[in-house]
Amino acid sequence: MRAKYNTLIIPYYISEVPLYCILKRKDMEIWQFVAGGGEGNEPPKMGASRELCEEIGICGIDSILIESLDTIGSVPSKFFEDFQESWEDGLYVIPVYTYAYKMTQTKLKLSDEHLDYRWVTYKQAMELLYFDLDKTALWELEMRLKNNV
Repeated sequence: MRAKYNTLIIPYYISEVPLYCILKRKDMEIWQFVAGGGEGNEPPKMGASRELCEEIGICGIDSILIESLDTIGSVPSKFFEDFQESWEDGLYVIPVYTYAYKMTQTKLKLSDEHLDYRWVTYKQAMELLYFDLDKTALWELEMRLKNNV
C-alpha cells in the first residue's frame, strides 16, 4: 500500500564545484530530483533509499548516509488518485520529506520513469527545475555546502 508521504532526494557530487543530478520525467517531460512515495509502513528515510535504487540504480545505501534537509513541503493528494481509495476522506495534502545524498560516482542506471539525467551546477539546476520545492531544497543544500554544515 502507498504510504501517505513523498520523498525528494537530491543526489550531488563534489567536483570543482558541487554538481546536482536532475532527472527528466517521461510522463511530464520536466526536470526534477529523485522523488517518490513511501510503501506500507516504510519510514521516509528508507523510502528515500529505495527511491535512489529504483530511479537511478544506486542501491544498498545505508539510510544513515542520506542527509535530512529542513525544507518541508506538501503535495495535493489529488495527484495520487490511484491510492486515494485506501486513504481516508479529508486527506487533502501529503507531506514531502527532503533529503540529499552525496554520490561517489556520476554514472547512473536510469529507470524507465525518466528520459534523461544531467549533472548540473546550482545555476543550471535552478533554470531547469520545474517544482518550487525542488528549488527550495536545492538552495538549502547549496547553502549547507558553502557553509560546510
